[in-house]
Amino acid sequence: MADLVILGGGASGLMAAVSAARFIPGKNISILERGPRVGKKLLVTGNGRCNLTNLELDFSRYHGAPESFVSAVFSQLPPKDTLSLFGRLGLLCREEGQGRCYPYGGQASAVLDVLRRYLEGRNVEERCQTSVETVKRKPGGYELKTSGGVVFAKRLILASGGRAMPSSGSDGSGLKLAASLGLKASEPFPSLAPVRAASPVLKAVKGLRCRGRASLLADRKTVKQETGEIQFTDQGLSGICILNLSRLVGEFFSHRTVNRHKTEKVELSLDLVPDLDYSSLLSFLQALISGQPRLPVEQLLSGIVNKRVGLALLKQLMPSALSRPCGSLSPSELKTICRTVKDWRFSPTGTLGWQQAQSTAGGLLSSQFESATLESKGLPGLYACGELLDIDGDCGGYNLQWAWSSGFVAGKSAAVSLLSHSQPPAEANS
Repeated sequence: MADLVILGGGASGLMAAVSAARFIPGKNISILERGPRVGKKLLVTGNGRCNLTNLELDFSRYHGAPESFVSAVFSQLPPKDTLSLFGRLGLLCREEGQGRCYPYGGQASAVLDVLRRYLEGRNVEERCQTSVETVKRKPGGYELKTSGGVVFAKRLILASGGRAMPSSGSDGSGLKLAASLGLKASEPFPSLAPVRAASPVLKAVKGLRCRGRASLLADRKTVKQETGEIQFTDQGLSGICILNLSRLVGEFFSHRTVNRHKTEKVELSLDLVPDLDYSSLLSFLQALISGQPRLPVEQLLSGIVNKRVGLALLKQLMPSALSRPCGSLSPSELKTICRTVKDWRFSPTGTLGWQQAQSTAGGLLSSQFESATLESKGLPGLYACGELLDIDGDCGGYNLQWAWSSGFVAGKSAAVSLLSHSQPPAEANS
């Protein structure tokens, strides 16, 4: 029998164990992890550097649950307190711009090391390569049938993650276990994934990166904009600002909605010169042509955007006019070029899916849990945290901060419940 069992050894599960162990030293706490080791996904975050939080907390960067729910969780472990907690564990961090914080040594493994070191010192058990086949509510707690035998838990935390990056062991199996207990979920779909797009220009510009502004349009209306790096791939578009828009692309192709509104069509628009408005760009090009009327059309944009990107754009617009002198461009042709530089449209055909996704959108409905404790409203002694819940964030450390904060709250709440209740949770019908 265990006092507390945590299903999942990812970021939220490990933090839940740390949080609980601080409040109930000496109690029997076990982490059940189906993979060969805990924290595998954590090791590859931030290209192996681990962007573990963002000091510029912005609730608009979180999606799924109401802001009041997310805020109630973060109030118990905000980003600054997260850094303080990791500092006490022995991890020094630094901010590297835009609020993004990384381990000072630049290694994600350091984050995992300090968590595991603390848990080892508190005798928290890690049981890896242990899959959970069934979970049943029993008088006094929960009975788990695992690949290693039957385990009884007085308190149970579901922290098994979502479906993103299956190579790290994520498979969404936690949702099936939760469903067997009667918990409901919204259908998950990939988020923070490169976007597929159908365009003949992609082969010519694959691998190129540029700064710009990307917009997601739903039925011709701009829904969201992101400014930052845009990367062209042979299959579509990537880069941080595209990843942040990919959630809406994923939602559209999964549910035919955008922000839960029925939608017929989505488009991506790229502004390659976001620092100039249309009129300023047009004036700039008019002055250039006035001074160099014999400049070939194919070189018109080479001093403004990446040379190959500009050439691909011009080739798409006027393939037979590239060798013409710029002075021969009609006013309407020049305006078309300007409009396209400011609003280059691509038609998404989906995302690159779970294999390339960094996060899971959707999951267990947060409305089934108390925001102050993350305890199930209908299943006393059961808690959930992390990516398993229907809350996901944008790039920049937001998802890991949700993992830390929600894991902290779930672990603390389970520990406090064990301490304050001499009697077990309300008994279920056997």
